[in-house]
Amino acid sequence: MKSLPSIATVCFALLFATTALADDTFSTKEQFKTPAKIPAPVIAQLTKEVGKSALASCSEPKPADIFEAEIVSLNKTTKAYLVKPARTCLCTEGFCPVWLFQMKGSAAKLIWHASATQKVDVLEKKLNGYRKINEASSDAVHGSESTWSWDRNSYTEIYKNAWHMDADKKCRLGEETIQLVDGKMVNHTIKCPQD
Repeated sequence: MKSLPSIATVCFALLFATTALADDTFSTKEQFKTPAKIPAPVIAQLTKEVGKSALASCSEPKPADIFEAEIVSLNKTTKAYLVKPARTCLCTEGFCPVWLFQMKGSAAKLIWHASATQKVDVLEKKLNGYRKINEASSDAVHGSESTWSWDRNSYTEIYKNAWHMDADKKCRLGEETIQLVDGKMVNHTIKCPQD
């Protein structure tokens, strides 16, 4: 008969293994669950990227108060700062910019950016040692979804599906782009089934 502590250990290991395999999902509409202090070099890059005039339109006195970050694991040893606006002043109609920075000593390196999105998933699936990233956004009329993978220097888009709704035919029309194994990108048009 197994002892109670060994059964508890097995149950804990199974629970941990199940949660360790999950994707990390972040919404631009919600605050991060475990916010991290944003390093000064990241704030400096964001200030340049966004522009002082855009930052001035926000009511926060310091650029550091306009953004929030969460640390994400890209693999067992590599962490990065996922950064988004803390307020909607830098967002347009619910679509917000999101950045991913990797710290190398005291320098911040931008390794991924989405200019307007609603949801970011840091996927458990990896390519070249780093987790893939999926970003998606949509409303009733149009939407898009992209998947990005690590190319040993930064993230590169490997899949994109952009669509819009055809109100008359009540279906989605769009363009889908997929990266093949040899690195070539292939486009095809998504049409309504009736066409």
